[in-house]
Amino acid sequence: MQSIIYNEDQGINFGKWDNDTANFIYSKSTKEILNLITIPEKVADYGGANGNLKQFIPQAISVDIDQTKKPDILDNILTHVGEYDLIVIRYVLHYLNDYEVINLFQHIKKFHIGKILIIQFCNNNLKIKYKNSQNEFKYFRTETQLEALLLNVDKIYTSEYLCSSQFYKDRLNINNAISHIETLNAYVYN
Repeated sequence: MQSIIYNEDQGINFGKWDNDTANFIYSKSTKEILNLITIPEKVADYGGANGNLKQFIPQAISVDIDQTKKPDILDNILTHVGEYDLIVIRYVLHYLNDYEVINLFQHIKKFHIGKILIIQFCNNNLKIKYKNSQNEFKYFRTETQLEALLLNVDKIYTSEYLCSSQFYKDRLNINNAISHIETLNAYVYN
């Protein structure tokens, strides 16, 4: 398997920026969402990057295609198969085009009988989001676009937050980013 490196994600430093947006996305909201579900013993963190989820679920196994993040399992989540009671997909869907998102869930449903927790931000002002994301290529979506790809899910959490210019400076080294409102949603496939 060929590793794909997302240089803009800063390898093992991903998600460790000290600003209000990063603190909300990677810590506060994650705690709030995980308090809404039962956490089983066997948990996979698909697209789990550098294992940030382990601070909340120590037994989580990170599966990622980017070797610079040092995941527990270096593999493509679009084809990975494992025995888990819960699969967490947190801030991953914007790395995938619509076709890949649909295929991901079809693939998982072929072998996984447990729950899938999806945590994803969405943007109602895609123009600003793309302008701020100059040093990366992603598939950002509005809430309507995101939910059109997710069938048979229950929304268990939603919160608006300020995605600050400091977040873009820390994450992408962009000095002229525009702060904007984003929505963070969590869904469960049963």
